[in-house]
Amino acid sequence: MMEVVFSDSAAGSLKCALGRKGVTESHVIGIIGGDGLTKAEQRARIQQAREQERRAWEQAVPLEGSPGDVLCFPLYESVGDISGEDIGPQREQVLKELLGTCPEGAEAAQAMAETGRQSLRRLMERAALGEPFRVWASGSPDEACGLCWLLEQLRPLGLESLSCTCVPLPPCREWEAGTLTAYQSWAEAEPHQWGRLAGEGRKLSPAWARMLQNRWRELQEENAPLRAVVNGRLVSVPEEFYDPFIAREIAVQGREFQEAVVVGRVLGRYRLGIGDGWVARRIEAFIQAGLLEAVTQPEKDEPGYHRILRKVVGERPTPCKPFFKWA
Repeated sequence: MMEVVFSDSAAGSLKCALGRKGVTESHVIGIIGGDGLTKAEQRARIQQAREQERRAWEQAVPLEGSPGDVLCFPLYESVGDISGEDIGPQREQVLKELLGTCPEGAEAAQAMAETGRQSLRRLMERAALGEPFRVWASGSPDEACGLCWLLEQLRPLGLESLSCTCVPLPPCREWEAGTLTAYQSWAEAEPHQWGRLAGEGRKLSPAWARMLQNRWRELQEENAPLRAVVNGRLVSVPEEFYDPFIAREIAVQGREFQEAVVVGRVLGRYRLGIGDGWVARRIEAFIQAGLLEAVTQPEKDEPGYHRILRKVVGERPTPCKPFFKWA
């Protein structure tokens, strides 16, 4: 069975789950921000994490399959122009713009687009022969868009001939140990969780698949700058859609602040299903609008948002003005 995911992180985690045979040695574990700990305390915490991972794998449901069957489409279809029918220069340009804050963003964008092209070729060839496939798609914008986009690509094969299982991701899951995990996308699922969550999968009926295909065509006709999931429905929205959340986090900062802190707070606090690239892109729009100005510049090998910004105080027309309290 082919396994379809929509991010490199999800692909890596799923490959690990498929390649795991029983309980073996844990993966490399490190400590971030452990400067205040003694060497003994660090060793104790690492040992505790290894023991937790070992117990998790003992309780895990095996997931049959091969890591080589994982097909990844890291295309961020919730962002940018989607009028094109293939993974061409148009989609690659959107990826470059999203990854523009990274030092090697252009190369990464090319690699992601090529990964998508190769995965689509393999899926089309094998699905045409009747091989079943499983799509892991959550309610995050990129994965919701990815599912609709993928089914539209498969239209030439005929819906009745497809053997597709769709695995949704629950917003949260309580495990036997009494722990509760909240999910935003499949990129957050740990390798030992995939087998248990696979039980949520349901066969995708032709009627349901047709509805998703048609929804993608509607979104293509609208071709908005952005797509979001609102009340469970995938809709076209303006590029300013997430600005109030970003502006709210800027408003609580001092006159000068680290842009990376705002990016992290937006991603962590609101869990909107967007990436750091989009948040940084909108903050850059605030700078171009005269709401902020750069005080420092990032080092050559650092992301573009590793800099200090300053609020520009003064009266000026802005969108979402109640949130721009420094203006």
